[in-house]
Amino acid sequence: MKEYLTDALVLDIEEVGELDRLVYLYTPNSGKVVAKARSARKITSKLASHLQPLSFSRVRLVEKNGVQVVDALLLRRLAKSREAVEFCQFIKEMTFENQPDRKLWLLVRKSFDDIKNGGFSYRPLIEALGFGPNFARCSICQNKNVSYFSIKEQVFFCKRCALKTPKNELILF
Repeated sequence: MKEYLTDALVLDIEEVGELDRLVYLYTPNSGKVVAKARSARKITSKLASHLQPLSFSRVRLVEKNGVQVVDALLLRRLAKSREAVEFCQFIKEMTFENQPDRKLWLLVRKSFDDIKNGGFSYRPLIEALGFGPNFARCSICQNKNVSYFSIKEQVFFCKRCALKTPKNELILF
């Protein structure tokens, strides 16, 4: 049985069974972690308020029959906004489990503050994930002036071609 104490950004939660939750976390030393929080949906649960999406928490993880959250302490929470929710979804979808990336962790923390202050951009995150737009071309017309990125297909689009794809799949960088 291994035990870890780490800071984490809570990306998302999913309900499992009657009382449990799966918690998607992004941590500095393990990357994305999917952990089970037992009895987190109980009214008397101590974990529930500390493991809400859009929050930084200090969590204690135990590896025993999978990863479990046994303790959590809320450090700070981001106000719920469309931009903040999309940011967490982006990190959840674009990262792999147990793939630590210190540079990406630092960018996630900075982006968290930038969202709060209103100066947020996806460009540094996209570049840190290996999708630098410097040499990118539109996947439809091959235009060099790209300004949209598709999370689902992981390709770039120009303004004109972005109109042909669903808005919920695109991010402006």
